[in-house]
Amino acid sequence: MSGSLAPVLAPVLAIVWMTPLIGAAVAAVLVPLLIALYFLKLRRRATAVPSTLLWKRSVEDVRANTPFQRLRPSILLFLQLGLLAFVAFALMQPRMDLGLSSGGRSVIIIDASASMSATDLDGKKSRLAIAKEQAKERVEQLFAGGLFSSIPGETMVISFSDTAKIMQPFTRSSGDLQRAIDRIEQTDGGSRIGDALSLARAFATVIDPETQGATASEGASLELWSDGQISDIAAEAIRPGETISYHVCGRADAANLGIEGIAAERSATEPGVIQVFVTVRNDGPEAIETDLELSIDGSRRSVTPKPVKVPAAGGGRAGASGAIASRGAAAGAVEVPYKPGYERVTFPPIIQPRAGVISVALVRSDVMVADNRAEISVSAPRRLRIAVVGAVDFAAKNVVSAIPAEKVEFLTPAEFATRGVKSDEFDVVVATPASLPAALPPGRYLILGVPVGIDGLNAYGTKEKLSVRSQRSEHPLLHAVNLDDLFVAKATAIAPASDIESIVEGPDVPLVVVARRGPVAAVIITFEPLDSNWPFQRGFVTFIANAVEWLGALDQAAVQEEHHPGETLSVRTAAGVKEATLTLPDGSVQTLQAREGSVTFGPLVRAGTYEFRWSDDRGEQRRMFAVNTAEGEGRITAADQLSIGTQVVQGTGSEGGSLSDLWPYALTAALILLVLEWWAYHRKNWIRPVRGAKPVRPLGAAAPIIRS
Repeated sequence: MSGSLAPVLAPVLAIVWMTPLIGAAVAAVLVPLLIALYFLKLRRRATAVPSTLLWKRSVEDVRANTPFQRLRPSILLFLQLGLLAFVAFALMQPRMDLGLSSGGRSVIIIDASASMSATDLDGKKSRLAIAKEQAKERVEQLFAGGLFSSIPGETMVISFSDTAKIMQPFTRSSGDLQRAIDRIEQTDGGSRIGDALSLARAFATVIDPETQGATASEGASLELWSDGQISDIAAEAIRPGETISYHVCGRADAANLGIEGIAAERSATEPGVIQVFVTVRNDGPEAIETDLELSIDGSRRSVTPKPVKVPAAGGGRAGASGAIASRGAAAGAVEVPYKPGYERVTFPPIIQPRAGVISVALVRSDVMVADNRAEISVSAPRRLRIAVVGAVDFAAKNVVSAIPAEKVEFLTPAEFATRGVKSDEFDVVVATPASLPAALPPGRYLILGVPVGIDGLNAYGTKEKLSVRSQRSEHPLLHAVNLDDLFVAKATAIAPASDIESIVEGPDVPLVVVARRGPVAAVIITFEPLDSNWPFQRGFVTFIANAVEWLGALDQAAVQEEHHPGETLSVRTAAGVKEATLTLPDGSVQTLQAREGSVTFGPLVRAGTYEFRWSDDRGEQRRMFAVNTAEGEGRITAADQLSIGTQVVQGTGSEGGSLSDLWPYALTAALILLVLEWWAYHRKNWIRPVRGAKPVRPLGAAAPIIRS
């Protein structure tokens, strides 16, 4: 790895002090006392010696009048000072990453979102590939053993992006853990850690402490490999007993330019002409110029006439240099709302009378390729097939008849019961509740009243004299619809379930709702139009036209909505279709079973083109979907710390691990010094007889007396 990456990848050898004041207080009291003892003059005992010639220093001490003596160098003093230093060090309870297992339960959590595909660390390997290598090394450390390390506890592996996935439940097999880490695959989805933490906590619950290697009150040790750009991290919290280590993956100065969104629409007057709109996002500190090229089914059709200049990102936490930093910048930095740089590009109209996949790509390369291209699928222009069933009021009939459609058929309830079972015969059905069967066949419905065949509406009576209290004006159904003067004389009161979308609300009850039940989608007006003044207003005509066009677009849109990883794709098929094949972006093919007139696949993982194929009585059918990288993943600046709830977790380099206690090492050193001090003290008092020496007769009372 290049030397320029050293600031990001170098391990941080930081020591965490748990009780520093206790150790400092002990050292402040005992060390001065020890030194003072060496300053004091010792009391001597009287001893008879043959001569004072060899006792000059002692004689001088005896003659001194002060109680103190000059401090002399002593091996005992140094050994005792070292002993006190190690004891004080141990009382401070220092902790540091030594790469040793603590014997508890560990959870390895690896971010596999789109931003982890960036290659800013060494230009070849992605962040995810490097994170997997580091996680495997961490597994080796956990199971390597060492001084003061206990028997390794159980460890599990979880990967996450939009959702979390358990790669390996708790185990003590390092081989199973490493193989699980190898199975983690890159995704193009977003980054949400909530599910991963919930899974880790659920599996870490200790039921049998003896076999699980942890106590009931002991939380798991969580080790996270990520770049820190996690959308829901602030909503989480570290629970009591848990510890979390954050291993930073990526550079704090990483910049990226990508396509944030793509849209297209066909001309209302010329359905064969289509126009494409693109939003380019810059997450770097400097403005960038780039060209964009547009292709349809792999064939280049247009290039921007001149480079597009995308402004620099602004806000975030700026360091002293003024460069845009990650949201985990140093404490004390000025907090400014982060704002990416955006530039919107409109391509000239293109003639495209057929279905196809439109692709727009940046004509440049950077460290993250996933968002350099965006795609959208378009269908061939066509008109809707509409069925009007039962005694629909004249106002609604007139509006539907005026809609430019391939065909508008008026059916009796009996005719619809025979023909309506074919889900592909009509794109939209306009009907009253009384004309529909109890079990609705697959289809798209505009129902003028409350039907009984849709669960979750929960009708409970009627309400009278209603006006509009609120409305979702941004919904396509209400585009250019004014409901200020709407008055409803009588409506069916419903208490819809939470998955039913209310579009227009009265004072007490919904007036217009949208319900989806598998292959059935319905726009439901809870009152008969003639029980209101709505048919006499311009908004009624606009609403009916919007509803018919919107319902028809749910199945076979001329231009489909943009899709992202984490979503589920669904396509309608004709009655009798048993299965369909799906070609994935990597070229692999899967066979899917059709159920109730539809085929579904998901959740999506990778961006690219997904193609469904099936056969019915009209021949081979094909439907294509374009899936793009999750929004917001273009910001690849690595955060150096995480704010989890009210706590801040400092990130470590690539080789960081969990913290180990250092006090056992300090106490071991203190015991060694204690043995050395005992040996040194007794060694100076040992009497070694000289070979061949003769014993000396003790002196009598005339011998000189000296205190030693």
